[in-house]
Order: sequence, then C-alpha cells, then structure tokens
Amino acid sequence: MQNPVNDVLLSVIVPVYNAAAYLERCIESLIKQDEIRFEVIFINDGSTDHSLAILQNYAHYPHFHLINKPNGGVSSARNQGIRASRGKLLCFLDADDFLPPSAFSTYVRLMQSNVGLVVGESQHFTAQGKPLNFPPNTEASRTLNASAAINDLLYFNPRHGICDKVFRGDVIRQHQLSFNEEIYNFEDLLFVMNYLHLQQASDVVFTQRVVYHYVISDNSATRSTLREKHFSFARSFGGMKAFLSTQHDRCYYHLYLKVTSSYIYKALQSDGFSRAFVDEYIALYRRSFKSWCSSGPMLNPWSLYFALFFVSPRLVSRLRKLARK
Repeated sequence: MQNPVNDVLLSVIVPVYNAAAYLERCIESLIKQDEIRFEVIFINDGSTDHSLAILQNYAHYPHFHLINKPNGGVSSARNQGIRASRGKLLCFLDADDFLPPSAFSTYVRLMQSNVGLVVGESQHFTAQGKPLNFPPNTEASRTLNASAAINDLLYFNPRHGICDKVFRGDVIRQHQLSFNEEIYNFEDLLFVMNYLHLQQASDVVFTQRVVYHYVISDNSATRSTLREKHFSFARSFGGMKAFLSTQHDRCYYHLYLKVTSSYIYKALQSDGFSRAFVDEYIALYRRSFKSWCSSGPMLNPWSLYFALFFVSPRLVSRLRKLARK
C-alpha cells in the first residue's frame, strides 16, 4: 500500500460496534486488496469491548482513519463516515464481515463513466470462516437502466442490502444523501432507492464476481429479538414509494406484502405485542394488498398466500405454526 494518501479513488465506510471477535479479519481483508487507491473510515460507535484497541493497533496505516463517537446506531455511524469521505466512489463494509482481495478492483473496473451503481455477488460464511455457498464468481455481467434495476433489486433478483454495492461518492455528498437514523429496518434499501432516483440517467451493472463475504451470525439483526422498532420497515417503504413510479408498483407491493406479512406472523407468535399494535399492521397489509391488486400483480406461488393472509392473518399464522411443527 504505497500510494499517496491523497490519491483516494474509493472510500470505504466501516461502522464498528463490539466487533472485536471479527474485526482483525475484516481489517486484514482491506489490507490485502489488489486495488490500493482507497481510504477506510472506521467509525467506532461507542464499543464497550476492545474494538477500539484493535483499531488503534492499525492506526499507522495511512489509508485508515478512525472516528470515535458515542453509540448512535449503524445509520448514525454510516452518516458520519459519509461526511468524512473523499473518494469518487463509496462503499460500505460491516465490521463482522470481510472482503475478497479483488473486491475494489472489480468495482473500479466496472464503474465506467455511464455507470451509477455496481452490484456484486455475496458469499456467505460461518462465524468461523467456513463457506456456506459457492456463487459462480465469474466475469459475466449484465447492464440495466436505473428504472429496470429498481425492479430487479426489489423483485427479480432481490438485493436489499448496502454492502454488495459501490456508489458514486460525489452524488451522495452533493445531494446530502444519508441514512434515516430513526428507521431500524430496510433503511439500506431506502438509501439505495433514493440513490437510484438521483441516478435515473445512469446504468446499473450487475456482476457475478463475488465482492463481499457475509458472515452469518446469531447476533445479526434478522435473528435478534423482535421489537416494535423493527416495524419501522413501514417507514422505509413509505419513503421508497416517493422515489418510485407506477412501473415499479407490482414489484414494490409484492415485497411490501411479503415483508409485512412476515412481521405480522412473527408478532403473532410473540407475547411482546398488543392486539392493537398487530391490528394496525394488519390494516396496513390490507391497504397494501388492495394497491397490489390494482397494480396488476404478477401471479406466482406467493399470490395465493397473500390472498389468504388478507382474509385471515391470524388463521394463516396458526396454520404456518402448525406446519413448522
């Protein structure tokens, strides 16, 4: 890593919160990148383990910058990283995950002047580093306009996260694009939809190259105890709707129904939610179902489930519970 510090092509934003068990693996994967024109902004978000000490051990790397702040959540940390970034390109990495050596060079090679976003493949690993799947990892790619890419990301080839993508940093900073710090679910997808709304004249490249190593952890948000804050997904979808056109309605409402029914089911299996709270989201589901019907829905195996859930969410949830047993 011999390039001048001011030669920053790519900014990498890494929020860190109590990630000491995995942090060195994450950092080492950054050091091993075969594209060296990058900076890494680590945001220590009030960690109470020895994450900060590990980060300080790597402080001598000129490409590494450390921001130490009180705990404010992952969106707050990412936003602070965006504000500190300088790269023409920008990507995100979670501290318990890591990267293949060619991740940055793949992004730089594919992010041509007409391209606003590159989406890559993720390979899943256990916490111990054992691979769980084996994507093709080839040079094959396809290019879509931004509008078609939205439907692809929502429905045809779902990619709802933030870390398998590279963005244009100047677009994000120019428009002061940020993560909503009051939303705790699907805020990543809201950010991506907002960004693509700003990049309507640009292309999106989907590559089969693996650009991200995602670690499946019992502590992940999807496996944590369900709380009312997780139902803020509804605010994410409400925000997305403002950036989408009618040609996205079928894909948008399909995902919205899938997510809403899933969270209603989880809430009904839990003792932590009042009937009034659940009924509020059942009413939301039914309104969305009617909008989905009006959009000319695509018929698939989910269609019957959506219809049955519309009629009786509680009955369907009881049947699902019995089927799982």
